[in-house]
Amino acid sequence: MADKEVTVPVPEERIPEFYLWFSAFLASEPGAGPPRHRSRRGGFGPRGPHHGDDHRADWTADDRDAAAWLYGRLTGQARELFDLLIEHPGERFSANDVATRLRLEKGAHGIAGLLAWPGRWSRRLGRSFPIVTEARPDGGTDYAMTPDVAALFADARG
Repeated sequence: MADKEVTVPVPEERIPEFYLWFSAFLASEPGAGPPRHRSRRGGFGPRGPHHGDDHRADWTADDRDAAAWLYGRLTGQARELFDLLIEHPGERFSANDVATRLRLEKGAHGIAGLLAWPGRWSRRLGRSFPIVTEARPDGGTDYAMTPDVAALFADARG
């Protein structure tokens, strides 16, 4: 089926949140309904819309092969984002910081596009999204990878 361009007004301060929601929508199965939020157990706050499916398991040390499979499919800039978070476990990076580091043409808004396919692959693997997202008071978004997940992906990227 062909894509249909849709234009909707979004409050300026909520654009990063909208792009995160939209990437979760694209990563979901057709007919799955709207992406939902759920809170993370400890550590960071809300995980963001990639984590609305309560049926997906968290990543564990036993998931090395699955992590290697996912990492091996990442495009250049998506891989750069994963590498940044892997190399700084538990550290939060603002969307603007990530966009600057990765030289994203669309700025912070381009991050959602980088995360759409990794979100789909995580769902295919039955695993939660490996990147933690948290809304910032200024309306932006922080990105991080927990130390356990960062260690797993560091090992998986070999």
